[in-house]
Amino acid sequence: MLFCCSTLSAQTKIEVKADTNYAFIGDIIHVDLYVESNQKLIWPSLKELVEPLEIQDLGKIDSSEVGNLFIYQQALALQSFDTGRFSMPSLAFASLQGDTFYSDSLALAFLGFDLDTTNAIFGIKEPLEVPFNFAEAQPYILTALALLLLIVLIVFLVNKYWKKPTDVEEITILIPCEIEANEALNKLQAKECLSKGLVKTHYIELTEILRRYFDREFELDTLESTTDETLDLLKQAQVSTVMLKQIRELLEEADLVKFAKSTPDNRTSTNFMNLSFTIVSNCHQMKMEEADV
Repeated sequence: MLFCCSTLSAQTKIEVKADTNYAFIGDIIHVDLYVESNQKLIWPSLKELVEPLEIQDLGKIDSSEVGNLFIYQQALALQSFDTGRFSMPSLAFASLQGDTFYSDSLALAFLGFDLDTTNAIFGIKEPLEVPFNFAEAQPYILTALALLLLIVLIVFLVNKYWKKPTDVEEITILIPCEIEANEALNKLQAKECLSKGLVKTHYIELTEILRRYFDREFELDTLESTTDETLDLLKQAQVSTVMLKQIRELLEEADLVKFAKSTPDNRTSTNFMNLSFTIVSNCHQMKMEEADV
């Protein structure tokens, strides 16, 4: 009675079918596995079980559920390069409930080719000329074109974004520093920032023009320096006391505008603008006198 109940509770059907039982060495025998069970099964490892046969193609395990039955299907292709009879052993399918179900074994045979021994020596044949196949060469052609386009794009980008800044820098260096400073001061004056109420912008650009001039004229680095640090560097460059006083007044007034939100009147700002031209002229004149000495 218990045996009958167990048999009814574990309904499993396993089928192993081959498209042929005989094949020549190197040929393929296709095998289909079909399992139908009312329990979920653990699939066996087929690669080790079919040795010495080789699995050339192992399909995926297709599973579906129909009512209370689980249906599994898998296809594999077997191949052998040795002649003889082989037995695909019985496959064990274990269920999660602890039951094990076995398939039937499968007998397969791989046959050799009959050799023609009547003419054992053959003449040497010339290599066959294979005609050009555009479809086979197409991937290589497209790859070569893509590489060529990439090289052209790289050259274009280098010429456009990398060489031009270097050329501009070389041209800028050829302009004398006093001429560059005077041109920058004239451009700043033409902007009329003071009349437009852009006092802070005016003083920021004014001090940058003067610091850039000091750096080129006296070979200094004052763009990121404070007012006191800039004056110390100019003092080391032997700038006269009178010019140091004028430069200090201008830079300190600019600091008040930039950091203390001071707003000098237009007359004061105009005087400092005119003083900037004088500072550039006097500093350059001093540098020229030193070179003559």
